[in-house]
Amino acid sequence: MSISPLGGSAGRTTTLQVSDGLLGALRRTQTDLLDAQNEISSGKSVSKPSDAPSKTAAILLVRRLLAVREQTDRNLDNATAVLNSTDQALSDANSILIEARNVALSQTGVGSSADTRKNQASVIDAQLQSMLDIANRRYQDVSLFGGSVNPDSNTSVFQSFLGGVRYTGSRTNLGADVGFDQPLDINSNGEDAFQSLSARVKSGVNLDAQATTTTPLADVNGAQGRGVRQGSVIINVDSTDVVVDLSGAKTLGDVASRLTAAIQGVDPSAGSLAIGSSGLSLTAASGHTITITDQGVGQTAADLGIAVTASGATVAGADLDTRITSSTSIASLGGTVDWTSGLKIDQGGHVVVADFTGAQTVQDLQNVVDQLNLGLRLEVNDSGTALNLVTEVSGLSLSVGENDGTTARDLGLTTLSAQTKIADTNFGTGIQRVQGQDDFEIDLHDGTTFRVNLDGATTISDVIGKITGAAAVAGLTVGMPGTTGTNFNVGLATNGAGLALEDGSSGSGQFRVLQLGQSMAADNLGIYVNAGTGSTIQGSDVGKVQIESVFTHLIQLRDSLTKDDSRGITIAGSGLETDINQMTLARADVGTRGQRVDQQQKRSAELKLSEQSMLSDLQDSDVTEAIVRFTRLQQQLQGSLQVGAKIMQTSLLDYLR
Repeated sequence: MSISPLGGSAGRTTTLQVSDGLLGALRRTQTDLLDAQNEISSGKSVSKPSDAPSKTAAILLVRRLLAVREQTDRNLDNATAVLNSTDQALSDANSILIEARNVALSQTGVGSSADTRKNQASVIDAQLQSMLDIANRRYQDVSLFGGSVNPDSNTSVFQSFLGGVRYTGSRTNLGADVGFDQPLDINSNGEDAFQSLSARVKSGVNLDAQATTTTPLADVNGAQGRGVRQGSVIINVDSTDVVVDLSGAKTLGDVASRLTAAIQGVDPSAGSLAIGSSGLSLTAASGHTITITDQGVGQTAADLGIAVTASGATVAGADLDTRITSSTSIASLGGTVDWTSGLKIDQGGHVVVADFTGAQTVQDLQNVVDQLNLGLRLEVNDSGTALNLVTEVSGLSLSVGENDGTTARDLGLTTLSAQTKIADTNFGTGIQRVQGQDDFEIDLHDGTTFRVNLDGATTISDVIGKITGAAAVAGLTVGMPGTTGTNFNVGLATNGAGLALEDGSSGSGQFRVLQLGQSMAADNLGIYVNAGTGSTIQGSDVGKVQIESVFTHLIQLRDSLTKDDSRGITIAGSGLETDINQMTLARADVGTRGQRVDQQQKRSAELKLSEQSMLSDLQDSDVTEAIVRFTRLQQQLQGSLQVGAKIMQTSLLDYLR
């Protein structure tokens, strides 16, 4: 037994108790010494949550912010690289366009010849290939001009197709999270940079889709033009109210069956709901009165057009304005459409017939067009009222006409119609005519001639009227193409697209159209033709559509140079001028986004420094204080060992002295 100076008030302790106390003190000191040593070596005052429970949540939050910051910085670096690459590509493309425009200018004035133009055509062809290479550039695995579409490394978004260039990307860009509220577009697309997305034959014919039992509620605009906001309605049958929940209804058939069941649940003979071509109708049997209203502030009955009262009669609801979708049955389309003749389509000289025989739905029609493999697609317009034919191939002109039927006119898809404006013909260049003078002359087999003045004509219908009027003044009987027993027929072609002229007279004279003076109207209308002994002049389609893109204008310039076509060279040069302006705008947009990224990088660096400083304040060690504490603990450990050694050597004899 020994006397323990380590004890509290106890005067005597056992040797084991002294030993345990001494070892405990040494362990605590060594633990503190190890912590101080780790703090000095790591520079961290907090290395695990238990070191500072009150700071742990804040430290974890700041660390998470820094982890997000690191990812954002990587995104910013990638965005900078992609935008810089896009900007450089646009710069290279712009240089090519400027060179091509200069070629067009040099070949429209004095000094140009057929030979020099053919030589320059080869230059433009090389520039076209260079432009295609630029359009397909990538940075790492990102397509610079594919928009949000990012094909694999073996697939190009701009592809040579049928002699033109087809764009398979999208009109929306690829976005990245770089710290803004919304993702930032980091590349460009075929529409913004090259105007290569599509051109449309827009239909002006409302096909007026009819309502049926299978029409989804999602496919109607509703009586108030706001769709159908589904909820509950109240049906009052002879003063008895019934609440009907329509929130789960999917089709107009569902609505009709649920409301009919509610009515007949009150009185089986009271009435019913039916579906007509434009929407729903309410029938109340003789001697019964039925009223449908919305519950509370709901709009379901109003949207369905059936907030009505019927008393012993049938009351038609409002027109629900059914939209066309890919699943719409063609049998439900209003009006009369010739589905058997089909469309005669000429895509850059590739002539095919889109045969719709056997089609049951709009999707079937779309599949027929897709399977033509001409870079075309049939789409429903934005309002869901008509069908548009879209071409995705630059450099090719699209013509759509009849195949000895009326399909194109019925669908509103012919490229040259009576309503076509003269100013829109020939890709927007119109026709060249001389005010106050006759524009062309028509000679018939029997020697009859008459001249046509197009002053005041603004549409193709006006042109047909002017020709008809001039022929009538010349004493001719006039009809539409295909009419028999007339001297002369004029109108739109029944096969293909264009004007058609027919000579019904007899004689040895030539059937021809002659241009007069400085007017180019006959040529611009596609009827500057000498049919000789023939009786039909089939005009070319001057209403063709094309994608007004960089590639289209380069192809036009190359082909016009090859053909020694001065007018074509001028038109292509004008198109290239527009392309240069558009390319400049696209580059400015990329530059603006690049500046935003630069500013965000600077801001991110400042925030990162602030977050690192905050984290340092929370967990970093005060090294000077830690060294002082480490030294003090060393001294404490040494003192404990010395005192312990002395205590452990004492005995009862030492106490008795």
